[in-house]
Amino acid sequence: MKLPKPSRRWLVVAGGIIIILCLGVAYAWGVFLLPIAEEFGWSRAETSLAQSILIFVFSTFMVVGGLLEKRIGPRLTASIGGALVCLGWILAYKTQSKLWLYCTYGGIAGIGTGLGYLPAVSSGVKWFPDKKGMITGIIIFGFGFGSAIFARLSTMFIEMIGWRHTMLLYGASFGALIIGAAQLLKPPPKGWEPVVAAANAQSNESFDFKPFEMIKTGSFMILFITYLMSMVAGMMTIGHINAFAQDAGYDANQAATALIILAIANGLGRVIFGAVSDKIGRKNTLVLLFILTAGSKFLLPSISELSAAYAIAGLIGLCFGGFLAVYPAATGDFFGMKNFGVNYGIVFIGYGCGCFIGPWLGGLVYDSMGSYQIAFKSAAGVAVAGAVLTYLFVKPPVQAVQEESIN
Repeated sequence: MKLPKPSRRWLVVAGGIIIILCLGVAYAWGVFLLPIAEEFGWSRAETSLAQSILIFVFSTFMVVGGLLEKRIGPRLTASIGGALVCLGWILAYKTQSKLWLYCTYGGIAGIGTGLGYLPAVSSGVKWFPDKKGMITGIIIFGFGFGSAIFARLSTMFIEMIGWRHTMLLYGASFGALIIGAAQLLKPPPKGWEPVVAAANAQSNESFDFKPFEMIKTGSFMILFITYLMSMVAGMMTIGHINAFAQDAGYDANQAATALIILAIANGLGRVIFGAVSDKIGRKNTLVLLFILTAGSKFLLPSISELSAAYAIAGLIGLCFGGFLAVYPAATGDFFGMKNFGVNYGIVFIGYGCGCFIGPWLGGLVYDSMGSYQIAFKSAAGVAVAGAVLTYLFVKPPVQAVQEESIN
């Protein structure tokens, strides 16, 4: 059998980047929050719940995406995801009730996001087992950077044609782009592998855990819990930073700029910390990310200078993006690549739970207190706890078993 050239794997990465770029608009929901809330008289917690539902459904259907990818391949799985993203956004155009918005934008588009996201990441990582952190970061860079692009575009389109027609435009565009890019996804053939220096190998790929084996380990549980905590801390800010900036007296464009800076940094953080974790290890990188997250959340409510607020928004984005690159790489290291799609889909439910809680809880605290002060400082406390748990307990399952046998 003639094996593909190493350059072929970069086409897979390109397809993944395009798909994730389109899916990244989920983080730009803050631009839609105020126009929709004001039109219907809904609270911010009620309106933010649409984003929370999308991200929760998205994370849940990552497992389904992993199973489908193994059965029908990444191309078809991602194409189905693109069609559902298109349908969800287009139907959300007809929103007249919270339930309709939750079911269309949150439910249908959320399912499509889950089915499209996993094949884009999994395909790329399988082609680069020697650089899991860096390649994961490059592919999911688009999920953060996409919101930077779409936050500015959304602000412009909403001012020009309203939020409804903006959703209609996005649905048609995203569907075409995702389905087209999905055709570039292809798993590596049997017998193909890059030259990997043994000294740089970090993974437990000789121990390929099946999903039911993985969930029995303490290593899975601590990854799941800390992933959840990182997302609660992150999304409590990201989901509300646009509204927070406007409450602080900045105009809509300045508030959108803060979201754009956060989103660009979100994308960069995935590449930077993904590569860093290949060098210093997943655990050390996660501890660093939690510490930086805690500091940024604690400082944000007291910032009054616009430039300082932009800087803090950038730091929040860098850390949030870093988490999204390191956890999939850690999953591959700890549990092997053979069942990576399904295994990471299960770990990713922690992401979804955290992202469901974060924006909703931030909105609930605002509605109760009339301020984001307590919400953001609570997020800092969650990040501190995440750093402690990571430092004490995150380790590969094989290492954990060896330590237990020694003790």
